[in-house]
Amino acid sequence: MEKNIYKDLYNNQKNLGDLADSPRIKKMAAVINRLNLEGENILDIGCYDGSFLSLIKNRNNNFYGLEASDWGTKKSRQKGIEVNQYFFDGENKLPYDDNFFDVAVAGEIIEHIYDTDFFLAEIYRVLKPEGKLLISTPNVASLGRRALLFFGFNPIIELSLNELDSSGHIRYFTFKSLQGLLKKHNFKIIVSSSDCINFSRNGGIRSGFLAKIFPKFGTSVIYLAQKR
Repeated sequence: MEKNIYKDLYNNQKNLGDLADSPRIKKMAAVINRLNLEGENILDIGCYDGSFLSLIKNRNNNFYGLEASDWGTKKSRQKGIEVNQYFFDGENKLPYDDNFFDVAVAGEIIEHIYDTDFFLAEIYRVLKPEGKLLISTPNVASLGRRALLFFGFNPIIELSLNELDSSGHIRYFTFKSLQGLLKKHNFKIIVSSSDCINFSRNGGIRSGFLAKIFPKFGTSVIYLAQKR
């Protein structure tokens, strides 16, 4: 039986705050804006309130979103984004034709997915030849998580046994493991990056500069990949 735990996830004042202030979102926006997209079909999978798509500088594109939550779907539509309310349960195909999108974005989504092979196969299907996938996920080998493990604490800090508090993460990646999965599905990595290295639990002390030098210690794995 399908159980969509994300449908009401943000409806009780439980939201992700202003994503425009997130170092990860800023880094991903910088990556996509360097592509100088114009007149292209762009899909944001798990678009939340449409914040990321709103950061794409050239508005002369066609913006599409998929979002599971009622709250996020409503907010995105208010921003003029063509959104389908959709829950990816590993059986439902993406509601788009083959070879439709120039760019797909999946920010902090793949760690919620049971069948990651089907997930990436579907993204591959809806992308045009040489279409691009901008994907990110928490880095389980970040400096902070390594330190937690060293001192005997569970580094998987997003996971709660209480469904009301859980962010729903079920998979964890390093740069190497996500790269291997993307290559398995015929994606070529063209940009590899991270957002910042955290030196405090709440992210108040962090360095984007050090993440450029030592990306494998960064909090997020960020790849721009191209369909072969």
